[in-house]
Amino acid sequence: MKNWRSPLCALLMVLMVSSVWGMKVQISWYGRVIAGHRTQFTCSSSCFPNCVYSWTFRGRTVNGSTLAWTPDGQDDTVELQCTVQNPQTGISSSTTTILEINNQMSVQVNPSNTVPTLNQSLNLVCLSAGSGDPKGLADLMWFKDGQKVTQRENVKFLQNNMTLHFDSVLPSDAGFYQCQTYLPSLQTQVISLGFLLSFNTWNVSISGPDTVFPGKLSEFTCLTSCTLNVECTVRWQFRRGFPIGTFFSVNGNRIKWTPSIPGTFQNFNCVAENKAAGRSAEATKLVEVKGIPVSGSEATKLHGLLFLIFFMGFKSIF
Repeated sequence: MKNWRSPLCALLMVLMVSSVWGMKVQISWYGRVIAGHRTQFTCSSSCFPNCVYSWTFRGRTVNGSTLAWTPDGQDDTVELQCTVQNPQTGISSSTTTILEINNQMSVQVNPSNTVPTLNQSLNLVCLSAGSGDPKGLADLMWFKDGQKVTQRENVKFLQNNMTLHFDSVLPSDAGFYQCQTYLPSLQTQVISLGFLLSFNTWNVSISGPDTVFPGKLSEFTCLTSCTLNVECTVRWQFRRGFPIGTFFSVNGNRIKWTPSIPGTFQNFNCVAENKAAGRSAEATKLVEVKGIPVSGSEATKLHGLLFLIFFMGFKSIF
């Protein structure tokens, strides 16, 4: 894992700028915002002198042009707003940024390729807890669905509480697990990303028409029994060629497509997976583009026209 204090990261300064009624406001900070680490934010503006600054985030309001904050890991993103007011004119202006919180603590199964199975032993480990803290850890605790986990006959704490061990997993053990610790040198408490322990077989299907028409927009959705972005993530695959059309977009588990070549077939494949738990499931849908097939030369022209759009907008899918 890369050290966030590296010179490259230290030189990174993020600016968010807003201008209202000619008053420019900007928020700046250095490096990544990491759970358990203090970050200083600075709000500056073209309003002076004697301007009044205030910050709003997570339901709190803090006065001053600088804000020092240590995220605790409970949020993936936080909306941070700075407001500047000119007391002489009464005019105020604000700018808002969405902070992405990088949490270096997480709960995973160990070994990583273990598939949680009823009546089998299982280890959940708290990873990267206290990394970078020379004084180590203090009071590492486990939580299931927000409630503190206590040691009992079937459940034990191992390796200084870093491992939550199940002798034999029971149906009642299913739930959302997190670990929490106090970092003495940073004087802060951090809670990890969570792990959803589940034993149900995932069901995956793709909704949408089996037949589509050139020039008409159609939508396809990957439906899963697992909770998206918590229990599983979704990705699309196009194993028999990329969809050709005048419009194509992918947004999470949804695809929008306007085909352009009649007389062809398109294969959509949706994969739901949890790499940490070694679980996955998938569904495939074959879609026919109705209409009279175009000549080979016309199809080549259409493909060439759309290639740049596909390359620029959707190469990340692969």
